[in-house]
Parts: sequence; structure tokens; C-alpha cells
Amino acid sequence: MSGIRLSKEHGVNPTIPVCFLCGESKNEIALLGSSYHGEAPMYMCIDKKPCDKCEKLMDTGVLLICVQDGTDQSNPYRTGKMVVLKVEAAQRIFNNIGSSRAAFVEESAWKKIGLPEQSTEEVSNV
Repeated sequence: MSGIRLSKEHGVNPTIPVCFLCGESKNEIALLGSSYHGEAPMYMCIDKKPCDKCEKLMDTGVLLICVQDGTDQSNPYRTGKMVVLKVEAAQRIFNNIGSSRAAFVEESAWKKIGLPEQSTEEVSNV
């Protein structure tokens, strides 16, 4: 039987996982225990598995997430803009998308492509 090894200072050391793609809460609780050194932050990206919302969007096409120019590639600063391109449109624009269904796009490229400038509640299907 496997179990969680408790932290001496922080017990089960809980955190709320966030989606690596959109940065929103996954509505889960992860119990890190002693596997995380120190007190776990309230919100934390613990894996690259997309949240249910991003996964659903990726089922309809290629999810593009706008990030700040020159941002850290391992943890890009997301601007909040997202669109879903039909796979055919993504192939035309990017030539070789492979099997990827999500990509970060720097803001300058976002503008050159002509993607929407306003953040909206609904992700548009371009």
C-alpha cells in the first residue's frame, strides 16, 4: 500500500493544481506532503496535463494561447487571450503543426497573424 509521507511542518501540504496551458484552477486538491520542500503555495502547476476546459477546446481544433514576448518558455506569462483554430487553418498558417493540439504564441506573432486582440469569455473558433 502506498501513502502520502507527511511533512513534519506542513502535514499533507495541500495545493490547488492549475492548468499549464491556461493557468486556471483545475478544481482539484493535490496533497504533496513531504515531496514538496517547504510550504506548498495555494495554487501550483504540478504537471502539464490540460484542464477539462482546455482538453475540450483541443478536441475541436488547435488551441493557441497568447504569451508575452520574450517570456520564460518553461513557464510563459499568459496574456489571457486564447483562440481555437480549425486544424486545416492551423496547417495553412503554421505549415507543420504535427500532432500538437496546443501552442503558446508570442504577442508580436499573435498580432502579425491577426488573431483577436480582446480577451473574451468565450474562446472563438477561427
